[in-house]
Amino acid sequence: MASLLVRGKVHTFDKNRSVATNLLVRDGTVCEIESSVDEVDEIIELGSDEILQPGWRDDHLHLLSTLASHCSIDLSNATSIDELLQLLEPRSAGNNGWMRGWGYEPTFLKEKRHPTRSELDQVTLGTPAVIHDRSGHVAVVNSAAAELLKIKGSPDGILVERQDALSRVPKLEIGELKRIAVKVFAEWRETGVVAVTDATHTNDQGSLDVLADISKECGGPRITAMIGADRLGDLRFGETYKGIEIGHAKVMPDVGLQEDLTKMVAAAHRAGFPVAVHVMDIDMLDETLLALETSPPPPSTTDRLEHCSLAMPEQLDRVAQLGASVCTQPSFLTRRLDKYLEDVSPTEQAWLWPLSSLVERDISVTLSSDSPVVPVDPDEWIHVATTRPLQNQEAISEIDARAMTVVSPIVPGLPTDLLVRVTPSGYESLDGLN
Repeated sequence: MASLLVRGKVHTFDKNRSVATNLLVRDGTVCEIESSVDEVDEIIELGSDEILQPGWRDDHLHLLSTLASHCSIDLSNATSIDELLQLLEPRSAGNNGWMRGWGYEPTFLKEKRHPTRSELDQVTLGTPAVIHDRSGHVAVVNSAAAELLKIKGSPDGILVERQDALSRVPKLEIGELKRIAVKVFAEWRETGVVAVTDATHTNDQGSLDVLADISKECGGPRITAMIGADRLGDLRFGETYKGIEIGHAKVMPDVGLQEDLTKMVAAAHRAGFPVAVHVMDIDMLDETLLALETSPPPPSTTDRLEHCSLAMPEQLDRVAQLGASVCTQPSFLTRRLDKYLEDVSPTEQAWLWPLSSLVERDISVTLSSDSPVVPVDPDEWIHVATTRPLQNQEAISEIDARAMTVVSPIVPGLPTDLLVRVTPSGYESLDGLN
């Protein structure tokens, strides 16, 4: 067995031993912390200004959407509908003949609304076009796209949570996605990201095939993929499928709550999956808590709340009683600060994107980006979580913020590809340890 001793400052993020002076590795796996072994095949000495630690995990993003956003017209800097429309030109259509745009934020536009189908028609000149807002939950299509997608009953072209229709938009070529993935994955490695959780509610076995193909060929981070609660099929929670770990059953409550959330949660639990529920406001949090209180998760699993962006104290008490975890996105506080200051009351601002309230209740929390909504930048999440530009009573310590971001504490059995060396110039992978 090939053995390696790493000596220097090791930050383990293990509550029982937060700092160590060495780490013994055998065949690409952490074998022992604070080892007394002298005879090894190789020794790595960390510099005095270097640290070995677990890499970061982005615990909630949308990988294929992130890659697709790099293949779309960037609308994120538009400040008015006129500016947005000027960015859309028929010559910007992709190889499949469709024009794609992404990233506008309606509340940041002068008109405070989405563009409409007729407005898109004025500039796209018959080229089928679909544009997505930054949240990814709303899209607008022009008349040519509406006809091809056979969309009826939406005269303004604005589609809210209409994956049934948008799934018929021609897919980007896998080769194009792979080309972008090589660049994106390299950028993530430079930020110390070694693992991600894809939280897309439309994921199914076919999605896993695509993710596995991209990951294998492009050298991506370790991927855990949630599966749509209505698309579980024969997949099993916690198993590995073509190198992709199968995660929670993702529940995306429909806008009108026409589907019975309690039944959706219970069905996923019966199938052996804990659930991860998309929760963005107080009313939806209440509906979700009722559903979780009705149906406990399978043994040795934990349900999750995705986002939990607005929560009253008494609701967080119920979260703690359930033992559910929370995955949240601190960067929204800076990137949407003007929106919150304008639209959210002072009382609700105190409940917005809670962190210290979660820590005080011993609720397990992880941080993430929700990319492509917010860039994958763990250092930014940690900074916002500790400085908090709004109602700073919810700020947390840097130690807590970092612990919420690491992929795992360093313990025996941890694969060494999940470790990073932190240097004055940034993060480096430890390929030499494998």
